[in-house]
Amino acid sequence: MNEFLFVCRSITKSYYRNSVGVLLVYDITNRRSFEHLEGWLSEAQLHIEPQRAVYAVIGHKADRDDERAVTTKEGRHFAEFHGARFLETSARTGQNIEETFLTVTRDIYRMLESGQVYVEDGWDGIKAGYAHPRDSIILEPREQESSGGCC
Repeated sequence: MNEFLFVCRSITKSYYRNSVGVLLVYDITNRRSFEHLEGWLSEAQLHIEPQRAVYAVIGHKADRDDERAVTTKEGRHFAEFHGARFLETSARTGQNIEETFLTVTRDIYRMLESGQVYVEDGWDGIKAGYAHPRDSIILEPREQESSGGCC
């Protein structure tokens, strides 16, 4: 049994290597999943730091508000306390799914532009990619984000 735990832990550690974006996802209908956030955050920080990363706390199953066990206020407070972004999502309705990835990607891009993280040869983290400039995605803030309307 210990061998199995050791193998799982070593595999888990490899997932964190060179990470620059972390999504901490909990189920808004399951209080226990929210209570695990602190441990998940600590584990991610342990394996990523001293390198920088963008963290986002995601309350999932927002379409099931009538079964909510964790308030939006609690989720937002946890995220703000830890300097992370906060969104609530729903895979069923598509609510904030794309916005979650765009938000984290924009923050990573800003870190790249400011020199807080950088592309390095032989590094498995951020890749320069092979896209031609005309095929690239522009990561400019949306109208809503620049007016402070979102997270």
